Amino acid sequence: MRALPLALIAALLAAGALTACDDTTKTPGGAVNPPSPEPGPPKPDDAPVDGGAEQPSSEPVPPSPDPAVQPSEPPVPSPATFQHNPAGALPTGQGAGYLDRTVWSPTMCWPLAEAGFANSQVYGPGGGMGPAGKPSQCDTLNYSLPWRDNFCEARSRSNPLCAGAGTGHQGQDIRPASCKKNEHWAVAAEAGTVTDIGTYTVTLVAKAAPHYTYRYLHMQMATLAVKEGDKVMAGQKLGKVSNDFGGTPTTIHLHFEMRAGVAGATTDGKPIALHTFLPPYLSLAQAYQRKLDGKTCGN
Repeated sequence: MRALPLALIAALLAAGALTACDDTTKTPGGAVNPPSPEPGPPKPDDAPVDGGAEQPSSEPVPPSPDPAVQPSEPPVPSPATFQHNPAGALPTGQGAGYLDRTVWSPTMCWPLAEAGFANSQVYGPGGGMGPAGKPSQCDTLNYSLPWRDNFCEARSRSNPLCAGAGTGHQGQDIRPASCKKNEHWAVAAEAGTVTDIGTYTVTLVAKAAPHYTYRYLHMQMATLAVKEGDKVMAGQKLGKVSNDFGGTPTTIHLHFEMRAGVAGATTDGKPIALHTFLPPYLSLAQAYQRKLDGKTCGN
């Protein structure tokens, strides 16, 4: 059989006299079955469906017309990985303590450049009310976990949040990483201004609202890294933990205080006036956990 000329074949196709060769088949009723798919790897069940309008990689993604509202509260910290007793839980005979579940300063820096141990310098070994038979302040009990809250510990200092006569410990005692004075740095809990330096105290007022006042006691006053009026950044070195206490040395520890920048209330509804001493224990615990997590100071 002689082959048809190409021009004639094209004309016949256009007129419908010939059909193109394909994989379609007709059913007895005349319906056309689709061609068999080309062989290839199977697609996963969750393959994305193309709706017909892909975003070119060269074109920036437009912003959402209704962006999600960002939370105003700070992120929840990671669960604590170090041992610490509950807030307000003081050993029998050491004072009533004060249970307040407020984390007053949720993003503050841990006030030491290194590790530390929150406990009592008065009721711990070597303290004025310490256990008999343990005269050394360097006893391992002072430098081991768990932490102990000692806000509202039995003291003679005025503190309106403390039960009874309104007296008790005004802050938290923190032992440095080792029982060595003039070696371990205390740092700024927040960015702010050093407003006062006393005979054994350094006062820092935070720049950011609500402008908490932080007071550091018992650093080596002769070698402070700051002076009155200095503006400091969060985490900046202030001085070295020591035992300065005017003319009477105390144990080697940092006494750390927080005072209210605005009026408010505790979790049990007790009113807080401007400059009231605040329980710092939970703020310190969260700040320490952030340090253990390797997070930048203040975040």
